[in-house]
Amino acid sequence: MRNAFLVSTCLLLVACGSEPANVTVEPSNTVAEQAEVPLANNATEAPAPDNRPLLNLAPGALSLVDPNSGRSRELAFGLDRATLENALELALGKPAERGSNRECGEGAMDFARMPGGLLVWFQEGKFVGWFTDDSATKLTTASGVGIGSTRKDLTGAYTAEISESSLGEEFTAGELSGLLSGSGPAAKITAIWSGQVCNFR
Repeated sequence: MRNAFLVSTCLLLVACGSEPANVTVEPSNTVAEQAEVPLANNATEAPAPDNRPLLNLAPGALSLVDPNSGRSRELAFGLDRATLENALELALGKPAERGSNRECGEGAMDFARMPGGLLVWFQEGKFVGWFTDDSATKLTTASGVGIGSTRKDLTGAYTAEISESSLGEEFTAGELSGLLSGSGPAAKITAIWSGQVCNFR
């Protein structure tokens, strides 16, 4: 497997930052076999671009996928911040921005904005959520669902509940949540997240 797989930030998030670089990761409809993907002993020893692990969005987690073998390593909520950032650096590069927000509904939270349009959230030093609304991102779930996917794509891959909320046309599919541009089957996903994120309702 060579290639695998987040409303405006200003409406949802405080502490908007500079535009991060984009990551070229092709979507895939194939779920990678769950297995261990080795991590480098030193995050500064980044692999060559062709050997970088690919990043997959997932409900309740993120996932690193070996582009050669298809083996994956889950980065589940609850992982400590340093371990998560080191793992993400292998796939995306160093964080473009770090900050904190003390006005989140779940209490004070810290964040790291990664290249490729991914925002990861931490509370008390632990990974608690991820978010993206970057229209240029190529990051998707293992089922190929991400920013720009249609409502039809979403409901074909997941059992989703969709309703109007203070944020707009909002969907939930288990631990996966997001926003759609409208109510029709061609409406597109404009934001997608999982876990605790700093959304203001």
